[in-house]
Amino acid sequence: MTTLISRMILFCALSFPAFSFAITIQGNIHPERFTFFLTEKGGEMLRDMNNEAVSVKLNNKAGFNAEAQSKAAAANISPLLYAASPLEQNFIRYDGKPVKALTCLITTRTMPGQNKNYAWEETYCLDETGAAYIGTKGWPSRTIFSKSCAVGAADCPVYLSMNNDPPTLRNDTVQYIPYNRERMNGQKEHNPEPKPTPAETVTEQDGYVVSFVKASNCADNKLIVKNTSSGKSAVIAGLNGCTFDPKTNAVIIFTQNEYVGVYSGPTNASQEIASADLP
Repeated sequence: MTTLISRMILFCALSFPAFSFAITIQGNIHPERFTFFLTEKGGEMLRDMNNEAVSVKLNNKAGFNAEAQSKAAAANISPLLYAASPLEQNFIRYDGKPVKALTCLITTRTMPGQNKNYAWEETYCLDETGAAYIGTKGWPSRTIFSKSCAVGAADCPVYLSMNNDPPTLRNDTVQYIPYNRERMNGQKEHNPEPKPTPAETVTEQDGYVVSFVKASNCADNKLIVKNTSSGKSAVIAGLNGCTFDPKTNAVIIFTQNEYVGVYSGPTNASQEIASADLP
């Protein structure tokens, strides 16, 4: 039964009009729509899946690699992929950036069988760029978003609009811009790969290293603590990247207490302004 359903889902997905700039969603569409605001990790998971979907299309692969399949299972959604159409006729995000938010709905599909009708649910989502995603296990996993809001609620952005939406309903959808090889090649020529973000080692102790990673925007500056044995790392939350100065703000690793603290002055006698558990 599961195999039959998966085949039916693939068939139905391929039946959608791939040349249109709008997704056609068939079946009994449920009235609820929600917008999900992704965590940093969740946005990066979808970015990685989008990158793999682009690679599948550009390199004529049979399907996602094992890592992308694992992430899709964990997220409950994956990029909507038209198997018979080239990348230019898909709605896959190709800018290599993490996804910030999704608006999603659920529809119930049915298909007549020889002895009975088969029914299953499909989840459709659009992100803030108009790129599309699909799932078959309900809403996106709670592990990839930090908060959500119901479409129609005050201040709730709507990235997936319907033809029959009332004119008073908020609409934040943008027209998806299809992939264009010539344009992307031109952008690569005019925009060479950026240099690695400079990182300054602030302190290290007992196999842990704290680095200050500077960005073009000081608000995006980060302190990252890394376990050199496991390779795991964690961002020190609560840090103001514009005011932190490694020369005046003490950063101390407490291995016995398994955390790292950042202080307003040169010693831990001053006020703690940020901290993180050791990874």
